[in-house]
Amino acid sequence: MNEDEILQELISIVKSDSSKAIGCTEPVAIAYCSNLTVQNVNRKQINRIDVRLSKNIYKNAKSVKIPGTGRSGIDLAVALGVSIDSVTNPMLVFRGVNDSVINAADSLINSEVITIEVLDNREDVYIEVEIEADKTAKTVISGGHTNVSKIVVDDEIIKDKSEEKLLFDRIFDIKSLSFEQLKTIVDNADFDKISFTLEGIDVNMQAASEGLKGYGMSLGKSLRQMYEQSKTDNDILNKTRYLAAAAADMRMGGGQYPVMTSGGSGNQGIGIILPIYIVAQENKVDDELLAKSLFFAHCLNRYVKEYSGKLSGMCGCGIASSIGSTAGIVYMLGGNSEKIAGACSNIYANLTGMICDGAKESCSLKLSTSAVESIINAYLSLNGVVVEGNVGVIGDSIENTINNIGRLSRESFVKVDETVIDII
Repeated sequence: MNEDEILQELISIVKSDSSKAIGCTEPVAIAYCSNLTVQNVNRKQINRIDVRLSKNIYKNAKSVKIPGTGRSGIDLAVALGVSIDSVTNPMLVFRGVNDSVINAADSLINSEVITIEVLDNREDVYIEVEIEADKTAKTVISGGHTNVSKIVVDDEIIKDKSEEKLLFDRIFDIKSLSFEQLKTIVDNADFDKISFTLEGIDVNMQAASEGLKGYGMSLGKSLRQMYEQSKTDNDILNKTRYLAAAAADMRMGGGQYPVMTSGGSGNQGIGIILPIYIVAQENKVDDELLAKSLFFAHCLNRYVKEYSGKLSGMCGCGIASSIGSTAGIVYMLGGNSEKIAGACSNIYANLTGMICDGAKESCSLKLSTSAVESIINAYLSLNGVVVEGNVGVIGDSIENTINNIGRLSRESFVKVDETVIDII
């Protein structure tokens, strides 16, 4: 593939990974899967709803608040998906939540027709919803939060696209590119082709502004009050911390404002976009360079997750979005490939091991920490402060380091995940 063809593939990936979402994407995906399934049966004749989930979907859907309800629960996500009218935008499925829908969902929950099973040995993202009514319908989402891989109605296969995904994987693999190659492609990209990344700034800043009113644990609101009292409100680190926290407060606390995702994660979208934007404001960066920096960051977030998995036992903000963000900041401030790699290595020397113990309101703590560290470690690298290579998890190149992180995620943190799921 030539450079233009690779750029088009990267644009397709980033657009797929970056979209507006209301609420945490795991309950969103469950509700969407339920909504698709119920479209194939008479919802007034439901006798049984069986839900089967991968461990990571279960972990991230169990405790996070669902928009418009002030409550959490996988059964609630399922029941809302069944009760909402047919949706056209899967990531905005909870936009249809109102009192009538909540009442219908509660009636469904009280009827005790919903069963939930956690599956072993499934890919990170796997959701299966089967509804028995006048017909029996089953929908499977796998490989991505909105990737509908199978629909079956009364044993008739309506849709099966698992082979399509395999074919795409064979055509293009982002892991085949080095950081240097990715940087070169971004350097040469036309602004018009990647300007779509700028939309996420307005979306996520609005989410942060709403979050400052106080949602969830009100971390962002409390941090801003602390900084204002100490007269340090204009410091970019403090500003990044409270805005990132506020956006996460709103999202994880059940707010109904959308956020722009990255890698299919709203929190990672916040962690990518807000630090880069705040540093760009401070340095009066123009829109073209800002868009390139954001695009580079989204690509690297996906790059890391190809090694670690879409969901894992390590916090995605700590090992993925913070890498994209710190790399994007160094790129934006004129750093070369060595400085970009150095900033990423600093992050891994610092935040590797931050566990993911499920999506919940306190995720704002981890996200805000990761967002601030992405800025600190970018500036450290630009000033020549970089951790030593071939020590600990840090390899002799950033690509090897990311491979090491992937091994930790796949080989060791699988056990951590199992323990966390047992605890929760």
